[in-house]
Amino acid sequence: MKVKPERAAVIALGCPKNRVDSEYLLGALAEAGYELIAEPEAADTVILTTCAFIRPAVEESFALIRKLSRLKNQHPGMKLLVAGCLVERFGSTLNRKFPAVDHWIKMNQLTSIPELLGRKPGPGCRLISTPSHYAYLKIADGCNNHCSYCLIPKIRGPLRSRPLNEIVQEAERLADLGVRELILVAQDTTAYGTDIYGKPALARLLDRLSRIKGITWLRLMYAHPAHLSEDVIEQFGTNPKLCRYIDLPIQHISDRLLKLMNRHYSRNDVVRLLERLKQIPDMCIRTTVITGFPGETRKEFLELMNFIRSAEFDRLAGYIFSPEPGTPAAAMKPLVRTATARQRLKTIMRIQAAISRGKLRRLANRELTIITDFPRQGRTEWDAPEIDGVVKLSTPLIPGRFYRCLVTKTGTHDLYALRAASEPLK
Repeated sequence: MKVKPERAAVIALGCPKNRVDSEYLLGALAEAGYELIAEPEAADTVILTTCAFIRPAVEESFALIRKLSRLKNQHPGMKLLVAGCLVERFGSTLNRKFPAVDHWIKMNQLTSIPELLGRKPGPGCRLISTPSHYAYLKIADGCNNHCSYCLIPKIRGPLRSRPLNEIVQEAERLADLGVRELILVAQDTTAYGTDIYGKPALARLLDRLSRIKGITWLRLMYAHPAHLSEDVIEQFGTNPKLCRYIDLPIQHISDRLLKLMNRHYSRNDVVRLLERLKQIPDMCIRTTVITGFPGETRKEFLELMNFIRSAEFDRLAGYIFSPEPGTPAAAMKPLVRTATARQRLKTIMRIQAAISRGKLRRLANRELTIITDFPRQGRTEWDAPEIDGVVKLSTPLIPGRFYRCLVTKTGTHDLYALRAASEPLK
């Protein structure tokens, strides 16, 4: 009688970097002979890869561990493993809190899980969990910035860039699998190469990636304002495959708060950088801001609010300050009331919504290139998957292909369009 293979379910929380780690884990499990399934209740082994960047992420991880622990108690013989940033942050203290968990796995042990469970290790392939036409490409891990509010250097360690040729080879493999859009991620993509080449190498990497046959779009995420070099900016103007889109988190604009945050740039640096980026035709700038940082005065909040009005970012995400134990900012005073921080964030997001509506209105009746993620939904080059707006399509199109579409209506964050070309773009 044929033996049924063991079934494994992987649940990934957190950022795209964690997603990539989880995709390598999926590859290792498949090579070890596991049947991969999506439903944890039907699995013999359940593996949760966690996020622990800020308190809400920790609470989400804790809640899911409790839920999976209850599930394990209902299924004798089920193995429960928890991996990732939560384990790096809290270590052995988790054993007492969650006794049902069989193994706690650190970041560097992730692909060794099959071996830990008694299986033979494989060569280390990757199974992407995104739609087959786009994939995240992690170019480095860790961070040397030591922002005062951030635990990443303690959780993920110092910057460790991957060799350029290794990244290009992975990108070529992804292109061979049908990936058309590569989304470059790291804790700080703009620092890429400084540790292994002695100088930034992101522009060189973008140039090499653009030569890969089959790749149509390259997208750059997590660019640090202090490290965005002129040669990378020039790539946006000259590299035809690099989306005119950058994720550039400024966090605040008050010089005093930027210094307390240890961000290594000033308001004037941000102003000059934005002026330079806006010289590039059709450039889209996404940013992130924090409200309620310790000591943020009403005057400093108004400075941030007015800057957002004048800068007119194309995309903006905001968060209230989260005091993470172990960071310098957690001990800073005076604290801003949570209710005040939330109200300040709501004000900023209302301002940004109006800016977004105005910018999208300018796209009405314009013909754009989009990539379809689903039959009735696509994205422009100015939209990263799962975090930015979408293009809602009037008729179904083939997912994973590029089309020319005419914008018929605009909203606050989304566009509405119909197909304008007779054939999909090559």
